[in-house]
Amino acid sequence: MTRLPRDGFVALVLCCLPVLAGCHEAERQKALADLQTTETALAQANQDLATTRTTLETTREERDSLQKEVQGLKIQNSTQQKRLDERAAEMEASGLQTEQLKKQVAELTTQVQTLEAQNNQFKKQLAAASDAAKENESLKTKMAALQKELDQRTAEIAELQKKLDAALKAPAKPAP
Repeated sequence: MTRLPRDGFVALVLCCLPVLAGCHEAERQKALADLQTTETALAQANQDLATTRTTLETTREERDSLQKEVQGLKIQNSTQQKRLDERAAEMEASGLQTEQLKKQVAELTTQVQTLEAQNNQFKKQLAAASDAAKENESLKTKMAALQKELDQRTAEIAELQKKLDAALKAPAKPAP
């Protein structure tokens, strides 16, 4: 940045040297014109320098602002990363819990199937018991009928026995 004013100064001195050495009027006019051009260039360079300094200052302010923003984003990123890690841990725990629940569901499904098989066996046994109960009732009815028939025959035999006993006890009448 300091090079531009120094270059301008050197150019100024070089332009003024012929004037100091006693140049002619045309050369003097030319030297003055060159000096004017150099002064204009120097003024433009100074103006450019001021603009560049302003731009540099603005850029520095923007840089500082961006650095603050980056720092804030880093903090926010760190916070988000912690949250992300927590969520990942929660998801892993949830996955493990899901696996355990799946195992429990599989076990319960097996138990339900076993209970359904037992239930079907009990239904068959109940149906067989129901058939046996019906057969038992049928046999009871037959037995009651047979008992009634036995009672009748026993009564008939008792009557026949009485008649036989009465016939055997009857005095024998002499034959005439």
